[in-house]
Amino acid sequence: MKRFIKIETYFLLLAVVALSLPATAQQHYELMGSQSLKVTGTSTLHDWEMVSEKPEGSASITLSGERIKEIVSLSVTIPVNTLKSGKSGMDENAYKALRAKQHPNIHFELTRAQVDDLTIFAGGRLTIAGTTRPVEFKVDYRVSGKNIRFKGSLPVTFSQFNMDPPTAVFGTIKTGNDLKISFETFFKQSNN
Repeated sequence: MKRFIKIETYFLLLAVVALSLPATAQQHYELMGSQSLKVTGTSTLHDWEMVSEKPEGSASITLSGERIKEIVSLSVTIPVNTLKSGKSGMDENAYKALRAKQHPNIHFELTRAQVDDLTIFAGGRLTIAGTTRPVEFKVDYRVSGKNIRFKGSLPVTFSQFNMDPPTAVFGTIKTGNDLKISFETFFKQSNN
């Protein structure tokens, strides 16, 4: 009888400890709601910006409370024709430079992530105009309920992705080679 009580006490103690630990489970997330993905650059005339509010993406993430424990997978796709500057002529020049007819999407696939408190040091493959290159950048995040906000930026160049910077007015206006991709995205836990 005494031995039975000890085993019962052991299992009760184990159950209490398990219930007191923060829940960690891999969850599936989708890009939802308001998104902001910007590509900015320079030209001989003025600085410019193109914005896409219609990226698509998904992720498998493990949380521990309000902290990311692990990012198992994450990918984001930006349809090129959703990038808008507010000037149709500039948009058309950009779509030509991005070879949008042959390569209609810009795509990012996470390959590794080191999580340090509220910052992620991310590495992945970025595909623009049919050329894939490895990239590394820092991302800040916040968990709020079933939502995760990611915010960051990374520098790239036209030449890095085998593109010629666009020109206008018979080549008198030239776009600079350096670009910056900035993002503030919101992933929401899905029911899948």
